[in-house]
Amino acid sequence: TMGLRKLDRGNWLRIDYESYYVFHEARDFLLQKKHAECLQVLPEGEQACEELMREVVDFLTDRYPESFRIVHNNGLRNVRNEMTKEEFSLQRPFDCHPLEMCVRLAMEDFNILIQSEFTRQHLLQASATLFPAGWRLRERIGKSVTDLHGPVPLWESKLSGPVEHYFNRLDETSQMERSSLFMQTKPDDRSLADLLFVQGTSDFFPGNLSTLLPQFFIVRRERQTFRRLPKSKAIVFTVKTSIQPLTDLSRTERLTLAEEIKRWPADIATYKGRDIWQTAVLGFCEGK
Repeated sequence: TMGLRKLDRGNWLRIDYESYYVFHEARDFLLQKKHAECLQVLPEGEQACEELMREVVDFLTDRYPESFRIVHNNGLRNVRNEMTKEEFSLQRPFDCHPLEMCVRLAMEDFNILIQSEFTRQHLLQASATLFPAGWRLRERIGKSVTDLHGPVPLWESKLSGPVEHYFNRLDETSQMERSSLFMQTKPDDRSLADLLFVQGTSDFFPGNLSTLLPQFFIVRRERQTFRRLPKSKAIVFTVKTSIQPLTDLSRTERLTLAEEIKRWPADIATYKGRDIWQTAVLGFCEGK
């Protein structure tokens, strides 16, 4: 039901070189302008954030050594981003919060889920979400990920039991991934940061109905991964967002997209606004 696939450890985090700079610029802008709306850490999540930061740095310097490397300045260890020429201290006092360091280096957003000793449910104890897809971090922090009263079916599934069961079975050696997609309109004057930072579902489709033409649509995809941290045992849920103009899809890709959209359950279709745009999008994809 969650559409999970086994994830090869070497593919945990991905760098897309052709889009890294423009996405990094958008992320930097959002961290400056909307910091509290993008980054929330509860006291219970602090330790896991530091552990995650070290995992992210180790992974990026190993997987992409030409872009990320460890440098020593005055006896201190820093991680250097060769693409942006930024450096971050790897010991206290940190230059920014360890979780912020993760989203400044990688292209993923990061969420830390820790099991409550009382309810046994996994709670969102820390999150750096720069590209939310129709939800507000400040309303979600500290809540159970399977809280069905939230505005968004975060797992796109009402099966909260299986989600918790899956989390309990996830160990340090098993990593999983899944994908999700949204349709969105892009009026000509909309910046990348504004396009990707979507807190309300109506913000997927700003402007008037004249923008509901194929040339104004983009396909917004999320690649989500799940893994457990070895020391804190926290679960890390990453989300990497990418976008593609609808009109750039090949004929095969259009037909595949149409099939996927048609399979959405009713609650997901409503949340993603299918009624608003299905005539335009499915008509274009199926060549009607």
